[in-house]
Amino acid sequence: MDLAAAGKLLIASATVGAVWALISSVMGIHREDSRLVSSGRRALIACSAITVAATALLLIALYSRDFSIGYVASYSSRSTSLTYTFTALWAGMEGSLLFWTMLSSIYAAGSLMRGAGRKRYLAPIATAIFAGVLLFFLGLLALSASPFDRTKVIPSDGSGLTPLLQSPFMAIHPVLLYLGLTGLIVPFGFAAASLIKGNLDTAWFTATRRWTVLAWSFLTIGILLGSAWAYMELGWGGYWAWDPVENASLLPWLTGTAFLHSVMIQERRGMLKIWNVGLVLGTYCLAIFGTFLTRSGLLASVHTFSESPTGKYLLPLLAIVLVGSFGLLGYRMDQLRSRRHIDSMLSRESMFMFNNLAFIALAFTVLWGTLYPVIVEAIQGVQVSVGPPFYNTVAVPTGLALLALTGIGPLVAWRRGSARNLKRQFTVPLTVGSAITVALGAAGMRSVGALLCLGLCGFVATATLGEFYRGARAQMGLGAKGFPRGLIRAVSRSRRRYGGYIVHLGVVLIFVGLTGNVFQQSWTGTLNPGESYRLGRFNMRYIESRSFPTEEKMVNMAIVDVFESGRRVATLRPQRNFHLAQRQAQSEIGLRTTLSEDFYVVLTRLNRQGGATFKIWVNPLVAWIWIGGAVMAAGMIVLLSSKPPSMPPGPVLRAAPRKEPAQAAV
Repeated sequence: MDLAAAGKLLIASATVGAVWALISSVMGIHREDSRLVSSGRRALIACSAITVAATALLLIALYSRDFSIGYVASYSSRSTSLTYTFTALWAGMEGSLLFWTMLSSIYAAGSLMRGAGRKRYLAPIATAIFAGVLLFFLGLLALSASPFDRTKVIPSDGSGLTPLLQSPFMAIHPVLLYLGLTGLIVPFGFAAASLIKGNLDTAWFTATRRWTVLAWSFLTIGILLGSAWAYMELGWGGYWAWDPVENASLLPWLTGTAFLHSVMIQERRGMLKIWNVGLVLGTYCLAIFGTFLTRSGLLASVHTFSESPTGKYLLPLLAIVLVGSFGLLGYRMDQLRSRRHIDSMLSRESMFMFNNLAFIALAFTVLWGTLYPVIVEAIQGVQVSVGPPFYNTVAVPTGLALLALTGIGPLVAWRRGSARNLKRQFTVPLTVGSAITVALGAAGMRSVGALLCLGLCGFVATATLGEFYRGARAQMGLGAKGFPRGLIRAVSRSRRRYGGYIVHLGVVLIFVGLTGNVFQQSWTGTLNPGESYRLGRFNMRYIESRSFPTEEKMVNMAIVDVFESGRRVATLRPQRNFHLAQRQAQSEIGLRTTLSEDFYVVLTRLNRQGGATFKIWVNPLVAWIWIGGAVMAAGMIVLLSSKPPSMPPGPVLRAAPRKEPAQAAV
């Protein structure tokens, strides 16, 4: 079987399907012909199925080691394990574009087949939009970035996967990140369809709510797993460096999170229609922007793909999506204006607005910091970099403000909060938060930022848990026997509300983990066998080094014992390995982790006399970041399990009249 020819045929077939989906949908809308509209929908679904088949074929080529295909030769080898052979699917430009296209097509087809597709007056237009976006990516795969191009000379073995990508996190993190970014096509398509159609009610976001939450959930967990990958694989002691590609995934998350909060005001009060549509359109534009950044070669990062002309072709798509969608928004601006206004600054609506302003301010800061080096180099020809101090100047106070609003929002009533109600709701959370701050200060903590953050964490956790308590008590008053049953009934009957609260509790735990960064300790130096170094409460003793070959690499290992209060608590084996196929050196960290702190060791060099150069860190509270992510994931599951609201299907396109054959003259 010629996998290369079959793969190209599948991509060409999917392209034809996208073309017909676009033409048929537009013609069906213009003629009000339901048969053409149905044909376009079926063509898009077929396009998705064919794209899935093409992706499966590339996986078959990778696993069968078909080195006659250039992509397989570049990103796999005979010694590559089965797990990392799978990750090779998105390791390169061409494979990642195919993976992106496949996921986008699945989301588009799935939304048309399920809840969102029932909006029959929006679905045909959304189908045309989906088909146009897919056609662009399929065109790139067919003309510029085919993963099925042949090699001129078939090698006996492939180059293998880059050592940095040979991590369990890279088998999960990119998949979740792509599932998040590509899923944003659904709310974008239906929001744009609503603008084109002129039906500017709540139908578009009601129909796509679960798709939006699903995409946002994948993106959130994908970002957190990416931080875990950076922490475990890059060997620099941290988990977030404000890298340009990290920023590219963070930007749509920030605006998407803002939308999920502000859309509740539109649902409840019919306000912020312009704002919410703009957030959805902007979020998808930022997803395309991130795809462009990682593939254009404009920015240097360990996350980017190799420079290729293909990446620059994404700029026209970004321009079309940006200008077209916001042009539509400007055209419909008057129809979207709401006559209602926020009644009081002490209301839940105001808290959501402050929340949105903080998210947008942070997004603008991240966007400017990411683009500034590119702008300076284009204008002045000088290379500059924007480091963490720039971002932290805005991110730290904005993050603390968002943390406070997470606790304040649920405590404030809609429309207008009374002084009596505010006093009753805030007394216990403020008392707990203040007590934590005072207690930590008395215990010797001197960082004002850490004291404020941990105090706010106590305030928010108490306020959020109070909502669970009140809900359970209310259900007990309605017949639930016992507090646990009351709590279960409250959550099951209002999953969207309490799922959001669980997510907020996860955010609190992440902030606890982030606070530990203030107390980080580090040391770099060389030790000979038998020598020790003390860092904080820990003492590390270098025992010996070992070197041995494997099929993939030359392993260079140091063995160290870690002591706390004179008691050995761990034996770690950090490595500095040389990967043979890629001719690259890569460190594997040694890590001892507890709920209170991580002891983190990186081996950077072994000398011939047996001495070893180490970088070591004591990172307090890092484990709470990953625990917080797990709690957030649990909340997302509760959110997604809520029943979508029932909505009328809307008007149906009529079928074109059949032409009856003329009767023969008698």
